Amino acid sequence: MSAVSCQRAGSVGVARSANSKTSRPSLDYAAASSIQGPATDQTYRFCPRAAAANGWKHQKVPTCRQNQRHRCRAVKSTNAANKVSDGTLQPGLLISYKKDDKHILGYVVEPDGKKNWWIIDQHARRFSLPAKTVSLVLPGSNYVLDDVQRFTAAAEAADMSLLDIAWAVAAEDSRSYSLPELSKLLFADELALSQYMTFWMLLQDSIYFKTTFKAGVWSIAPKTVDQVEAAQAAAATEAAATADRTSFLEAFAAATAAASKQRPASLAALLAEWQQGPHAERVSALMEFAQSAPGKCSAASCTLARECLLLLKRRPEPDVALMELINAGLLRLHEPVPLLRSGRTTDTEMEPHIEAAAQALLSTPPSDPDASLRQDLTHLRVFTVDDASTTEIDDGLSVQEDEAGRQLLWVHVADPTRWITPGDVLDLEARARSRSLYFPWGSLPMFPTSLAEGPFSLNSSSSSQGSSSDNLQPCCAFSVCVSLAEDGSLGELITITPSKIRDTYRLTYDEADLDLSLGPGMCRYEDLQLIYEAARLRRSWRVSHGCIDIDLPEGKLEVSVGDLDRKLPGITCTKLSQWESAARLMVAEMMILAGEAVGSLGASAGLPLPYRGQEAPQLPSQKILDALPEGPCRGFALRRCMTRSVIEGSPVRHASLALDAYVQFTSPIRRYSDIMAHFNIKAHLRGEPLPFPATSIMSISAAAVESNRELGRAESDVAKYWAAEYLRQHSSSSWTGVVLGWFRAEAQLAAVTLDELGLETIVKVDFPVVPGDRLNLKLADVDVRSGYYRLYVQDRLGTSAAPADRLLKQDGVDETLLAMDNEKTSQLKQQCANEHVATGDGAASERQMRNPVQWRHFAATANSATNSSSGGSSVSALATVSDPEGLMCESYSGVDSLSSAHAKTRHTVPMAMLAK
Repeated sequence: MSAVSCQRAGSVGVARSANSKTSRPSLDYAAASSIQGPATDQTYRFCPRAAAANGWKHQKVPTCRQNQRHRCRAVKSTNAANKVSDGTLQPGLLISYKKDDKHILGYVVEPDGKKNWWIIDQHARRFSLPAKTVSLVLPGSNYVLDDVQRFTAAAEAADMSLLDIAWAVAAEDSRSYSLPELSKLLFADELALSQYMTFWMLLQDSIYFKTTFKAGVWSIAPKTVDQVEAAQAAAATEAAATADRTSFLEAFAAATAAASKQRPASLAALLAEWQQGPHAERVSALMEFAQSAPGKCSAASCTLARECLLLLKRRPEPDVALMELINAGLLRLHEPVPLLRSGRTTDTEMEPHIEAAAQALLSTPPSDPDASLRQDLTHLRVFTVDDASTTEIDDGLSVQEDEAGRQLLWVHVADPTRWITPGDVLDLEARARSRSLYFPWGSLPMFPTSLAEGPFSLNSSSSSQGSSSDNLQPCCAFSVCVSLAEDGSLGELITITPSKIRDTYRLTYDEADLDLSLGPGMCRYEDLQLIYEAARLRRSWRVSHGCIDIDLPEGKLEVSVGDLDRKLPGITCTKLSQWESAARLMVAEMMILAGEAVGSLGASAGLPLPYRGQEAPQLPSQKILDALPEGPCRGFALRRCMTRSVIEGSPVRHASLALDAYVQFTSPIRRYSDIMAHFNIKAHLRGEPLPFPATSIMSISAAAVESNRELGRAESDVAKYWAAEYLRQHSSSSWTGVVLGWFRAEAQLAAVTLDELGLETIVKVDFPVVPGDRLNLKLADVDVRSGYYRLYVQDRLGTSAAPADRLLKQDGVDETLLAMDNEKTSQLKQQCANEHVATGDGAASERQMRNPVQWRHFAATANSATNSSSGGSSVSALATVSDPEGLMCESYSGVDSLSSAHAKTRHTVPMAMLAK
């Protein structure tokens, strides 16, 4: 005889009778089936005697002509179910009612009007219940309140495996059962307790029976075998999913608890452990969801990440996912989120195939394509002047006299194009990146670090102490030699040539400043004095021809990469000013000189090069400028007038530099436009076709502008984050703010620069001020994650000695010339209006700015709309002349001007390196 295994609810596999024509499950009368007990692994035998002992009645039913087997079938009950209706309710009954899709047992106390009844539930709560919500009236009467608890406890303790047996029996009849009938099938009686236990079991069941409630009567029908098998499979799948969710919650909670006590020693090791574990897919989805830019996360990852956040009882938002990952130790406490969401990481290593190409180049250097042209200049004394932290040395300076006694100035530039060719793997990677990125903890180079700090760089093998030049390793360079006319103009372009040099002296800016301050005859490096005097002469000539220098300080933020996972990172903020450093002024002017020399060569030879140009701005009158204090206030007024610069394939005037042709040439390690200039000039010198025609230069530059717009924002946002963190750590300090001008006079918002730090921000001032006034400021509010901070005025420290206020009163000068009411401000106002920040009449704006929430929104909008001019790690919160395109497209401020033409620090403003 065949046997049917009746298993627990949730188990898969309902055996069919081998000889049954109806293919319905059967219970073998002779050969008992195995049934697992409710709480142990004990095996029960199903047989007629055992069934009879439990109150079952059976009768023999032959079902097969070949094998006369006996099946047990429950005798049909003749009792009909009680019908639920308003008239059936009376005090002392037990009923089940439906609330919030749940059926709850209650005790009927007394009527409440015509249609409602007072009910007490299992928690002893009394409430009025409409009779129409009653789903079951249990037989009997005169119940007591304790019966509610007793019935509920018995139902919750019911053995759900009995439904498996009952289904196997009921499926033979293929008919519907009433609640009393099924109660008798399960418990051998139709008592009220048995009926309620049956009712409760059916509510929990999703496998064996279908229940319907119509006209106040419950009808229960057994499902088909196929339906049961499908339901069991679905239940098994759901059980596995529930177990997975539970396991994930436990693992994530454990990780969060561990990270709250001690941050992980190795973030990479912890992340690898998760990625190799059972919850790798969930963690990867959360990572992608948190780190992706809006609209860039895949649909599958979004769905899974949101599910995980809901499991964690958190809002399904990217910023929330970010904080959960940080709390669990899977991301650092100060993870640069804007950088991650731009598609980059803090890892300086590039893709494996890029790193492999770099190693191949190091192990097997290619032949020098310019060997026949490369001049030996190792006899020259070469000075490289950089910040102490600089590792990519891309320019050096020399001076010598020719036989006629004429002073020759040399600018030596790193020569990556000696090692790469247009279109190779390394060139295409640099083109895609377009420039290096700079952050407070370091840089992300355009080339692999092994090359950028190795053969591509002007490898320094000496320091300020110097060494014998015979002991220094020569390196390849691309050198420009010029002479100056007596007035400081470009006298003659002597040569532009591939070369070999020795980096004789490596100095920091501080060391060079100290030596230059000693003057001729007292200094250690007389050559450096000669170069500095030439730079001063050169600047005088450009000033006389209308160059525009923007004298604004910048804040240089620095933090160790190891501190990114510390609760209190050690961060410094140093004020940098171009005009306070003779060495920076010298280097910047020499870089501009090299750019003019290359531009003049390109113009005379008709070469397509990435020429930078800028239209002449509409500047304030000299009377207005004279009314402003020299330095930042005047630079602020000039900066707002600047126009956007452009890149063209043919010569175009650069008004702020006062040059007719200018090509950025001196930073090929960190800026791809310089690489294009190198390739084309070398091809011209060799008499070969140019690899980059004008159309290619324009298209590559345009693509770089688009890709770097987002990267520029990432640099700016990261810098603002660390500025906010620095101020948070120094929240008890007071700062001296110098008023630069009105940002929005009608809202009493002034632009100020923090004199000690070089940071620029917006401050609400409730009293009249003019540019140059000094204020005592203190931190009012800060939100580090969003890069937001707000300062308030404690008191006035002093007034400006400039006659700006008198000029306004006496000469009728337009006040907007001393404020920020320009095109960028108009754009900002429109953006604020779009963001529901009113900028209408002064009174309305005043009321809104009193609201801290709206002020925070406005400040964030202002900072976003007027990205820092620094990018990188230098911060200027109101730098409306920012360089959103990064190094490929300069800002409104005439960033190629001396004010920001050169800042070769690894962490300094990208815009300040544009002229290099």
